[in-house]
Amino acid sequence: MSSRTKIAWIIGATSGIGEELCKLYVADGWKVVASGRRVERLETLRQAYGSVKALPVDVTDKKQIEHAVQRFEAEDLLPDLTVYCSGVFHVGGLSTLTDDVCVNAMDTNYFGAVRTIHNLFPLLKERGSGQIAIISSLSGYGGLPYAASYGPTKAALINLCEALKPSFDRANLSLSVINPGFVKTAMTENSRLPMPFIIAAEGAARRIKKGLDRKKFEIAFPFPLVTALKLLRVMPYWAYFRLVGLSAGKRGRS
Repeated sequence: MSSRTKIAWIIGATSGIGEELCKLYVADGWKVVASGRRVERLETLRQAYGSVKALPVDVTDKKQIEHAVQRFEAEDLLPDLTVYCSGVFHVGGLSTLTDDVCVNAMDTNYFGAVRTIHNLFPLLKERGSGQIAIISSLSGYGGLPYAASYGPTKAALINLCEALKPSFDRANLSLSVINPGFVKTAMTENSRLPMPFIIAAEGAARRIKKGLDRKKFEIAFPFPLVTALKLLRVMPYWAYFRLVGLSAGKRGRS
């Protein structure tokens, strides 16, 4: 590998946005390290693209993330860009408030990102360069029906990135939070919820890469849904709950 070849670490690369990002960065001449739990999917990526290196990682296991980062350091392969795409999505309100669902959602969606940043930041700071991007969701803007176990994890990611941005700036590092709307992925394909402005994973990945190339802090899309949810967030609660309540009433589920 040429010393000038940039390295992207895509965590959650075995499907959806993560897989599409792998393809885009390979096409752009990057060396891609693809991580996820499904070893067979990682192997498929490795075989399909010569510049993809498969590195199985379970983000809920802090030792596996530690070992992955230690391996990067030992092999002089510290990523120029890390994109955290891992996530689980359970549809529902009160019905999802169980330990199994909520702990797993928080561990995968939020704490996996925390572990990644915790292990990478010191090394990137020492090197003086690097970029980390965390995929959150527009559902993190406010509490929405049928996202009682999912939305809080995404709100936590947005808050985390906002809190860490000044530290990244002082270290001359780039941090981005990515807030997509509805994307056609394995997580959404069986959902019966209304999904306005839904886009393909490939289109979402292209928008994300464009924003990351510009080192934007927030990459959010599609614009109409972003605008609507940001306006909803600044409404008084009586209006907020009336609107989200109307949405919940149409489905008649909790």
